[in-house]
Amino acid sequence: MSHARSTAAPSRRPAVVAVVLAFALALSGCATASVAHRQAEADDDGVQVTGTLGGARVAISEGVPDVVFGDCDPGIEIDQDVCWSARTIDGMTVAMVIENPDVLVAGEAVDVIGDTCDLDCDDVTDGVVVDVRWDGRQVRATSGRLEVGSVDERVSAAVDVNLVGGDGLDGTFNIRELRPEER
Repeated sequence: MSHARSTAAPSRRPAVVAVVLAFALALSGCATASVAHRQAEADDDGVQVTGTLGGARVAISEGVPDVVFGDCDPGIEIDQDVCWSARTIDGMTVAMVIENPDVLVAGEAVDVIGDTCDLDCDDVTDGVVVDVRWDGRQVRATSGRLEVGSVDERVSAAVDVNLVGGDGLDGTFNIRELRPEER
């Protein structure tokens, strides 16, 4: 009769668990609470948009997009634009540029027009000129509509923008520029 001796090493599981817990407890005090984050100011704060770009489906749900009220295409001409940029849920950056924001009136709908203006888009008054940028491309919207909610410190609108090739974006945005303490 043979007596087999167990050669298995004693379990180290309790020791490993104890080390991991001690390390986690030590790190829990390392977080800084001094980081200020912009808080939502409205139920629809940010950008919520879906559609197709380059034939691919995109979805954007960004609570704090990058926003500029001023010149969104520097180096071309100094003009007034309103633009936001945000990432799709898969990480691609998309930007919408309103080239002539003076046509936006709170509570009114404005048609998106495919004007061919280059340097003088601020002078266009018969509709809103919208560019969409993504993945190194810039495309002028051909048609659509902006249902404008507000135009002051914030700009909000429901948007339906059509691009060439059947692409387009549909959704809402409610945006404002970041304040200096939020940058």
